Amino acid sequence: MLKGAEIFLKCLRAEAVELVFGYPGGAIMPLYDALEGSGIRHILTRHEQGAVFAAEGHARATGQVGVAIATSGPGATNLVTGIADAKMDSVPLVCITGQVRSALIGTDAFQETDVFGLTLSLTKWSRLVRSIDEIPSAIAEGFYWAREGRPGPVVIDIPTDFLKAKAEFAGPATFTPKPRPSDAKAEAKFADELISLLSKAQRPVALIGAGAKLSGAIAGLRSMLEDLNVPAFATVHGLGAVDPDAPYYLGMVGMHGTRAANMALHETDLLLIFGARLDDRVTGDPTRFAPNAKIAHFEIDPAQLDRVRQCELPIIGDLAQTIPAFHKRVKAAQLPNWAEWRALACGEDRAELDPRGLAQSTIRFLDELFGRLPENSVVIADVGQHQMWAAQRYRSGSPRGFITSGGLGSMGFALPAAVGVQLSKPDATVLCVSGDGGFQMNIQELATVRRLNLPIKMVIVDNKYLGMVRQWQQLFYQRNYAETDLSDNPDFVEIAKAYRINAERLNEEAMEEFPVSKQTGDSLERFLKSREPELLVFDCAPEANVYPMVPAGAALSEMLFEEE
Repeated sequence: MLKGAEIFLKCLRAEAVELVFGYPGGAIMPLYDALEGSGIRHILTRHEQGAVFAAEGHARATGQVGVAIATSGPGATNLVTGIADAKMDSVPLVCITGQVRSALIGTDAFQETDVFGLTLSLTKWSRLVRSIDEIPSAIAEGFYWAREGRPGPVVIDIPTDFLKAKAEFAGPATFTPKPRPSDAKAEAKFADELISLLSKAQRPVALIGAGAKLSGAIAGLRSMLEDLNVPAFATVHGLGAVDPDAPYYLGMVGMHGTRAANMALHETDLLLIFGARLDDRVTGDPTRFAPNAKIAHFEIDPAQLDRVRQCELPIIGDLAQTIPAFHKRVKAAQLPNWAEWRALACGEDRAELDPRGLAQSTIRFLDELFGRLPENSVVIADVGQHQMWAAQRYRSGSPRGFITSGGLGSMGFALPAAVGVQLSKPDATVLCVSGDGGFQMNIQELATVRRLNLPIKMVIVDNKYLGMVRQWQQLFYQRNYAETDLSDNPDFVEIAKAYRINAERLNEEAMEEFPVSKQTGDSLERFLKSREPELLVFDCAPEANVYPMVPAGAALSEMLFEEE
């Protein structure tokens, strides 16, 4: 006979779980009581939101399922932002929440919350466990759905009395859904249609999203792109899927994408989409998105098709399987060369302008940092202007080398996510880039960093504003900077030191020299090579803006450059 908590942990181990993040409390306490000797390492964060973002960081860095644990009531509700974040960004995540005793459910008991109902629209699958005997099947099915198809979040809510009760344990359960039938004739027909579209196209392009990375299709994708040799670009979550030095690669596309990528997407007559869901930050005005293009969409989630534009050729399935199958046909076909189109799309007249204006020193600072990072580095960006500068400037060929909260845009994501990344990749250089606003949203996780002595390199781009909101206020709200002034920020260096973390500040003037002085260069080298946690605060010009920028409601071709 085993306690429910012991059964629960054995089932987690059967799913290859070795690392979880959480914060204890009354209803989940029996699970914590059974942790010792379970073979599972628990990381105590300083807030449940820190736990769920750390679990996301682990999942995004490794592709494994991240696990977050919280108690009932406020513990569970503090996970909600992370659950929504994982849903938007297709992150495999299992959140385990304690619940009041089963007999008290529905009585408004202390710390009772309907977690199942609260998270139903945010999860791929969820369950309120109704008996100790349901524990193995709930875990098996939950982990299956977290991984299956387009990955996403799962919630398992378990009343505390089932964790305390005892039962016979026959072993972990398995979950095997009915297999989906494959249609070889349909696949052959779609391949013929793709070859026909390519043969007739004069200006084809490839748009790469997160799905290409999540499916493990990178090698096949890169091989196919080499043979197609068409202009290619990536969403923010697709960064790293394509070799940034490939001659046909145009960089990031979308609201703050490169001029070359946005113009090529606007002018294309055939858009090949690989695992991207086409949100508004990618499309601009959806009625003017790729206005002259036919679309072939490789996608694992049928719900993502035809949401913005009608798709002429939907290719549904795991990209790790569909890309190699279609690549064989592409390789054997006699396709146009498209040399003139490549020359236009990738030409020097569409190359990025040298950074100008008030953002110049910040961009140079990031360039200096990124240029010193070793091959095995991971950059985690928070949300705001610094996020877009980092996405624009960091050139990584690693599919999991750039991590950020893209779909939900959760400020406060980066620091706890970096905890999860560093624990998952102890030998990697992990660089966490935040703004002065977002950093304060989960600043308490400095205690987690210090307690574990994680050598995370933390950067705060400090412009003393909520920078991205201020930029919109400047450009579209007549400079009415309502409630975005953070000039009363605390001293981040002293706060870090209070957590016993090394910290220093770097002024804009240090980036005015080119190349930077030996003193500044040595300081950056020491910062990155330290095996201790480090914080570096960079003073950014308060009115520095991110460009290019596609205003809301504009077409991708209608970019702003500097203060126009």
